[in-house]
Amino acid sequence: MGNGVYDLVTMLLFFAALLVSSLVFFSPARAQDENPLQQWFKDHVKGSFRYKNFAHFKDTEPEQRTVRQEGILRLEVEQTFLEKWRLFLMPQWKADTANYTAGGFHDFRDTYLRDSYFSIREGHLKYRGDDFDVSVGKQIYAWGTADGYNPTDNLNPRNYLDVPEREKMGIFSFAASYFPPDSSITLVVVPFFTPSRLPLAISRWASTGREGQRAEALGSDVDADVTIKRREMPGKRLDKIQVGLRGKTTVSGWDFSLSYFDGYDTLPVIRQIGEDTARPRFNRMRVIGMDFTTTSGKLEYHGEWAWKIYDGGRSTDILPFVLGGTYTWDQDQVSWLGLDQVIFTLEYGGEFTLHQRDSREYKESGIFTRPFQNSILSRLALKIDEDNELQIGGNINFHHHNNSVLQPKYIHKFSDSLKAEAGIQAFWGSQNSFWGKWKRNDRTFVIMTYLF
Repeated sequence: MGNGVYDLVTMLLFFAALLVSSLVFFSPARAQDENPLQQWFKDHVKGSFRYKNFAHFKDTEPEQRTVRQEGILRLEVEQTFLEKWRLFLMPQWKADTANYTAGGFHDFRDTYLRDSYFSIREGHLKYRGDDFDVSVGKQIYAWGTADGYNPTDNLNPRNYLDVPEREKMGIFSFAASYFPPDSSITLVVVPFFTPSRLPLAISRWASTGREGQRAEALGSDVDADVTIKRREMPGKRLDKIQVGLRGKTTVSGWDFSLSYFDGYDTLPVIRQIGEDTARPRFNRMRVIGMDFTTTSGKLEYHGEWAWKIYDGGRSTDILPFVLGGTYTWDQDQVSWLGLDQVIFTLEYGGEFTLHQRDSREYKESGIFTRPFQNSILSRLALKIDEDNELQIGGNINFHHHNNSVLQPKYIHKFSDSLKAEAGIQAFWGSQNSFWGKWKRNDRTFVIMTYLF
């Protein structure tokens, strides 16, 4: 199917879903005419529609187009029953004009290479007791205290189809938490492995560097003429189950947590199985992590680190860490600048090599698994008033030649329901550095979000 026809069909499918939802939720009805179903929707369902437009300044060899459009419709359905039971569902409809989306519905494990037109982003059932809760279903977790990068956060895979977006993906899991005073203990069991969704070989996010398209999509040093076989996925067996455990407590104003994860890296290494053949596989790893956060006046500072020990295949055991803080200037300090508030976050991300193995069979991935080996991450938010804000975020990466990314954006809120964002993403660096490999991907973006 040609690009023009594909673009038309995908966007029509998406807007058809939007139209149907609008008819359901926004059909006019007087209070006395409302039926119980309509009232239930008003009380238990929220939603959002987001339109994104990305306009690149240059095309690339695998992706000639310079403009990509994306639409996402999400619903949030929440129902509490028998007082302590809660059901939460987040169905999602998605379409785009660059072939990042295909197929009507994925399996619950979500192992496809592309996004689907329809998916359940999250969906779980939770029971909350007096000092504990248990839940089962497709869930998203947030471990760690840092702002730009969390070494201790290894449960959820990420969607890297559009690298700067890198949104978390839900995983089918069981979770149980116990809440003693000023503390919490959480156990997570993941029976089925879900890999991160990597850039497609036809995508501009897999287009540059000295490696070939297929190898670059996997983030490896595999030569361009090597044939990449189907991924070697962990099986659905008892010994393949993943487990995460986290304890968190507060002592004298300091929040500490200690975590442990025994599971799989969601990003693959490449196993050489012949002179011209290779296969991606996922390494088992054990991660011991710790993080902290505290405040001193208007300064919040934090840190986290993780000791990552890999089984055979991955050649290096590592200890990535992040240290940083956030300072807030309130209106009485910045009113002379015509601002309501200024928030500045500065972090340093580094890494120690703990153990280096000599492995000729495996090619180690460094594009996403070790992104900030020597980096400064920062974000500056200038709040003009309740409806306008300017944000400037960026990363300077000193590993393997200096390279960086900068994203200034302006946010305007038209109302409580409608918000617009517009900005620029710019990349610098040598061709084979972390950000430099995408220096042809400089772009502007416009994002419109409507809440209902």
